[in-house]
Amino acid sequence: MVKQRIIEEASKLFGRSGVKNITMDDLARHLGISKRTIYEKFKDKEALLIACIDSFHAESQEFSKKVFLEADNVAEAILAMLRKDAERASQRKFNMIDDIRKYYPQVFLKHLALFHKDKYNDFEQILKRGIKEGVFRENLNTEIIVYVFCRHADNAQNDDFLSKFSLSDVFENLGLTFLRGICTAKGLEIIDKYVD
Repeated sequence: MVKQRIIEEASKLFGRSGVKNITMDDLARHLGISKRTIYEKFKDKEALLIACIDSFHAESQEFSKKVFLEADNVAEAILAMLRKDAERASQRKFNMIDDIRKYYPQVFLKHLALFHKDKYNDFEQILKRGIKEGVFRENLNTEIIVYVFCRHADNAQNDDFLSKFSLSDVFENLGLTFLRGICTAKGLEIIDKYVD
C-alpha cells in the first residue's frame, strides 16, 4: 500500500515539476513520511522512476482493454482514448519526457521507449480492426499512419507554439482532424455522433 502511494504521488510530482526538479526529500515531505521509508521500497530515484513508468504503462493497457471491450466500434474507442490522453497530459508539465531522455537516458531507452513501442503496436492493431469494421479506409498504410500520428501527439506536448493552448484542446483538435482523414463515410458518421 505504501509502495503504491509513493509511486502515485511521485508520478504526480514528476509530471507537475519535472523529474530532475523533484528530490527524494521533496517527495518525503509531500507524503509526510521519512526518506528512509522511500528508500526501503526503492533503492534510488531511478528505480522509483522506472516503477512510475511501469505503473503508468499497466494503467494505460488496462484502460485500453476496458475501452475496447465496452465501445461499440473502434472510432468510439479511439476518441475515448484520446480524451484520456488529453486529460493525463493536462496534468503534466511539458518537459517530463525531455527530463527522462536528458537525465535518465538508460531509463528512456529501456522503459519509456518500450512503452512507446507497445503503444505503436497497439495502435496499429486498432487501425487494422477499424479497417475490418469498415470505419477506416482500406487503402491505409497502417505503419505510416501510426508513426505520423504518434510523433505528432508526442511533439504536441513539447511545442512552444502549442503551449499557449490547453493540452486537452490540442489533443482533441489533433485527434479529431487525424481521425476524420482516415475514416470512411461510416466512420465519419460515428465520430459526428460521438463528438456532438
